[in-house]
Amino acid sequence: MIRIVVPDGSMQKTVVSMFAKAGLLIIIEKKRTKEGKVAEVNWIESIALQRPQEISHYITHGHFDVGIVGEDWIANWGHKLPVLLSLPIGRGGNKPVKIILAVSENSPYQRIRDLPQGCEIATEYIQLAQRWLAENGRPDIVVIPSYGNTEHKIRFGATAIIDVSESGESLKENRLRVLCQIMESSTVVVANPESLADKTKQPYIDLFVRLIRGAYQASQYVMLTANVPERALKKASEIIGGLKGPSCSPLTIKGWFALQSVVPKIDEKDIMFRLLQIGVTDIVVVRNIPTIMT
Repeated sequence: MIRIVVPDGSMQKTVVSMFAKAGLLIIIEKKRTKEGKVAEVNWIESIALQRPQEISHYITHGHFDVGIVGEDWIANWGHKLPVLLSLPIGRGGNKPVKIILAVSENSPYQRIRDLPQGCEIATEYIQLAQRWLAENGRPDIVVIPSYGNTEHKIRFGATAIIDVSESGESLKENRLRVLCQIMESSTVVVANPESLADKTKQPYIDLFVRLIRGAYQASQYVMLTANVPERALKKASEIIGGLKGPSCSPLTIKGWFALQSVVPKIDEKDIMFRLLQIGVTDIVVVRNIPTIMT
């Protein structure tokens, strides 16, 4: 049996929903500690919802076998954990977020070396910031902790901030300018190395990863079914495509066939338009596919 830890807070709803799509229904039994189990799954011993900042600690020290965490927090603590799956499901949506160094838009500074001697940088990423500053020849800069609303801290005396940026809108609203990018961060599935090497646990860790990958993949696809006249069958099959091409079944009406395939959600409207142009009818789209395990 394996123990799993996943993030709470802003990520909780997304993660719990993805688990449900994978057939892993999380039941919280201890509300204060946010610990529970997965319904009707006997190979998961326990599951816990914990702060994203803490998760890589728990996995590194063997308190959990596998978990979901941001690469930014793994990097902050300097942990070395095997990444089993990258999931673009975090604050950046379908792309990684950026950890950046930013200053006031009116400041004269253009490079890290321009920052004043002994100035203050506010950040939640204390250890990451200290290492990065030392590596870039600025160990003199004082890193001060920020626990939320970091983009406001320049108003309160900080010369710069190191923070996460998604679209950049928050930086604009707070009249900040990016000086440089420190790293990109995705949400990842990681495992404790000893657990991954355990022959009794490894198959279940692999199954968990495949289920989560399947749930994420399903969110990127729709199931499309259409009735196609025989004269357009070849062309319609090419248009629909899919993972390995459409399935084809003859209808009771002579000369007509039903094509069905799983297609990328992003291509859905274009495929429907092209099918309509060649005489295809009765197009049905199912958008809530629970899991696709390829």
